[in-house]
Amino acid sequence: MQERSGALAGITVIELGMVMQVPLAGQMLADFGATVIKVERPGSGDILRTLDPVANEQGVMSCYYAALCRNKYTVCIDIKQPDGQAALLKLIDQADVLIHNFRPGVMERLGLGYDELAKRNPKLIFAGGYAFGQQGPMSKLPGQDMLAQAFSGFTMSGRDPDEQPKLNNTPLMDYSAALSLTQGILAAVIERGRSGMGQAVSTSLLEVAVGMQTLEIASQTMHGTDTSWLRQSMVFRAKDGWIVVLTLFRDNPLRLLCDAFGVPDMSESEQFRTVELQIASKARIHERFAPLFAQESLAEVTKRLARVDILYSPINRLPDTLSHPQMEANGSIWSIDVPGHGELKVAGSAVKLSRTPATYRRAPAWMGADNEEVLRSFGFSEDEINALKKSEALKSDPRSDSVGATK
Repeated sequence: MQERSGALAGITVIELGMVMQVPLAGQMLADFGATVIKVERPGSGDILRTLDPVANEQGVMSCYYAALCRNKYTVCIDIKQPDGQAALLKLIDQADVLIHNFRPGVMERLGLGYDELAKRNPKLIFAGGYAFGQQGPMSKLPGQDMLAQAFSGFTMSGRDPDEQPKLNNTPLMDYSAALSLTQGILAAVIERGRSGMGQAVSTSLLEVAVGMQTLEIASQTMHGTDTSWLRQSMVFRAKDGWIVVLTLFRDNPLRLLCDAFGVPDMSESEQFRTVELQIASKARIHERFAPLFAQESLAEVTKRLARVDILYSPINRLPDTLSHPQMEANGSIWSIDVPGHGELKVAGSAVKLSRTPATYRRAPAWMGADNEEVLRSFGFSEDEINALKKSEALKSDPRSDSVGATK
């Protein structure tokens, strides 16, 4: 069962994760060859499995689960039963990494805290992804990506105090926390190669949300003012879509904009002499150029802007981006097999390695599809496996018989 190729081949990971932060971190490790065993609770399993109401009605796998659980083995163990917990501990005893996103204190109550597990497996890397951190007044609160956006100040970053807050639909904090957790795990794996010892690793949505604002923090502490990259942008509507133009990293962006549209250079006026003055008078600049953008197509205005080398981009909707040839050039989109549905397009690995690249090897599977294969590979006898089934500490989705195979 052990993966034989990939940068992380030979690393075994036990994933006790739900929703996005930890499942995504597990998938990142699995894409590079780690053997990731996703342990789910009986019943509904990972919440991801039930978040897709359309898939639920159709009897197919949730698209959200499929997007975050490729390349993994799935087992379903009731860890609240003594023999179920004993089975999980046997897996952990032979693992390199355990990742989870339970609230602080839950793993300890389950008898699965780091101190206990480190006694059994001193080489274990114990990685926790939290909402607000392991200590402090908010540590036990329920968390979610948008809550971290809101509390951290991220939603108001670059905005005027009287502006309406705007949450990001895309779970930026979950994704960034998964990256941070993966970074911590890999650092601990490298250090273990020197010391022979594991250690605890953690991150949280809040810490990541604050860390993403490092430039804003520096500006606040040095100057007492906000940094706003938004103020250095202008959004225009063309005939067939929207486009954003930036004033960043150019000595005189207004001159470039005037040159692009063949109008007199407004930057010669004292009111627009410097970039700072141009930003302060952005509304007047927008008023001048909005009619010029509106009378041309996106193709026409992008040709103008490209000629003068000003920073710009069409504002796409996701389907427009996915159909762009740059996606194929980057290998950004992978096709995976989804039980009950067939082929599904998902985001592949954003990290490219030249010799040992990330690959798609296993389709996401129904809960418990790999129970017996996993347990046998960890040294469980047939009698032990049958006993776990009989006590219902080991369960599986009835649909799991036909899926879970290697791609």
